[in-house]
Amino acid sequence: MKFALISGAALGLMASAALAEGHYPYTDDNCGVVTTYEAAPTRAVTLSNNATELMLALGLEDHMAGTSYMANLQISPEYAAAYDTIPVLSPLVATTEQLIEAEADFVYAGYPDGFSESRHTRDQLQDLGMKTRLNTEGCNLGRYGFDELYAEIRSVAGIFGVPERAEDLIAGIEARVAAVETALEGREAVPVFIYNGGEDTPRAVLGNTMLSHVVERAGGRNILGDIDNRYGSTSWEQLIDQAPEVIVVFYSGTASGQVVEDPATALGQARIAVLEATPVIAGVPAVARGNYVPISSVIGQPGPSSVTALEVLARAFHPGAFAE
Repeated sequence: MKFALISGAALGLMASAALAEGHYPYTDDNCGVVTTYEAAPTRAVTLSNNATELMLALGLEDHMAGTSYMANLQISPEYAAAYDTIPVLSPLVATTEQLIEAEADFVYAGYPDGFSESRHTRDQLQDLGMKTRLNTEGCNLGRYGFDELYAEIRSVAGIFGVPERAEDLIAGIEARVAAVETALEGREAVPVFIYNGGEDTPRAVLGNTMLSHVVERAGGRNILGDIDNRYGSTSWEQLIDQAPEVIVVFYSGTASGQVVEDPATALGQARIAVLEATPVIAGVPAVARGNYVPISSVIGQPGPSSVTALEVLARAFHPGAFAE
C-alpha cells in the first residue's frame, strides 16, 4: 500500500476549503439590512479608509476589486504593500458608475457618507446586484467602543468565511489595549475637547463615536462625551466653561480630492490655525499651552488602527506613564 505525503500548506488549503464549505450560507444583519451570502464576495469595493484597512487587516486583498475615499490621506504603513495591489477607483467616494465598471459584488463603507440619496443607497446597490455593509458606528445605535469594533471585525470575517482571522486580529488589538491600560493605571483623566472643524461655530466629536471611546480609554475625558450622538455643533463659550487641557484635532482628507504636499501636516495644522486665531478661547488651557493632538480619520474612525489612536493619545495625555 502506498501513502502520499501532503504538505502542510496543502493541508491548510484543504482545511480552509472545508471551513468555507460548512460556513455558508452566512446571514449578516447590519443596521436593519439583512443579507445572506452563499459564498465569499470576490469583487469587494471599499468606500472609506477604515473599511479598506479592516479588509486588509483580515488579509482580504485578493477579494477586492477597488478602494476609494482615502482623500489623499496615507494608508497605515502595515497595510501599504497590500493596498498598492488594489485599484484605487477614486480619491473620493466611488460613484455608482465606478462600482458598476469595477463589477463590484460587495460594497463596504466605514461611515454613512458612503451610502446616501445623493450618491447611492444600499437598496439601489442591492438592485444592481451588489451586497453592502456599513460599519455599525455609522448606524448611530448608541455607544461604540472596542467591543463593537470586535463585533464589526467578526461580521466582516464572517461574510468572507475567515472567522479565524478575526480572532487573530482581535487578539493582537486586545494585547495592545491591555498594555496601554496597564501603563495608565492610577492616572487621573484629562479633560479633552475633540475639535472637528468650524470657525464661527465649532464642530465636535460627541459620545457615540469610536474616537470618543478611545479618548476615554487613553486617559482622557471628552467634555462633550455625555451627548448621545456622533457629531454636532457646540460653542466657543462651552470650551471656556469646560476648560479642556488638551484639544484633539480630528481631520479627514481634502474634501475636493486635490493633492496636498503633506496632508497629515497641512490638514491638521489648518484646523489648529483656526483655534489659534480665535481670540475668545485664548485663555482655554489647551490653547494657551498649545496642547493639540492631530488625529486623522485613518486612525480616528473605527477600524484596526483605532488601537494606534489609543496609543498616540495615551502618550499625549500622560507622557510620564510611558517614560523610557
